[in-house]
Amino acid sequence: MILFAKIIQHIYACIRRLHFTFLSEVSYEGKPIKGAPLLTYGKGRIHFGSGVRIGWIRGKSFWNSYIFCDARESTSQIFFGNETWIGNDFSAVSEGPGIFIGERVLIGTHVDIYDSDFHPLSPENRLGGEPKKGAVTIQDNVWIGNRVTILKGTTIGAHSVVAAGSVVSGTFPERVLIGGVPARVIRSLE
Repeated sequence: MILFAKIIQHIYACIRRLHFTFLSEVSYEGKPIKGAPLLTYGKGRIHFGSGVRIGWIRGKSFWNSYIFCDARESTSQIFFGNETWIGNDFSAVSEGPGIFIGERVLIGTHVDIYDSDFHPLSPENRLGGEPKKGAVTIQDNVWIGNRVTILKGTTIGAHSVVAAGSVVSGTFPERVLIGGVPARVIRSLE
């Protein structure tokens, strides 16, 4: 009985991945190892380095979520460095200068990354003005915990850790623990 259940589970997981592949509007560069379904949109460039893993079948929210990458404008780009691991229910939306994720980055579940505000803050221009934008750079070997939101213009230095539940905006040095809402440096990492 257990073997039969595992076979059905594997078949259904393959069907889900194929379903999201057919729904995608843009092709991407590279060959990520797909645990979870991947949905790609936009006019820009999406690149996966070698050995990038997206989602995992035994992870939380595998059966009701997917990985979402949207490079909305022709100049937008989303870049994942080699051997990066992306948790389930991840989204990266680039409407500005891009999202650049380094090598060997660990990304938890329910993580959102944006390089734009998408709408101006002033009520008069909210529906038609130009939003603020800024590239997001996550350097090599960073660990991002679950339920983290990373906002436009953020740079996270190499070998740092972002605590679960943080909202990150700004520039952070290498080898630090970052956490909170808004995120701040909690301590150095040795």
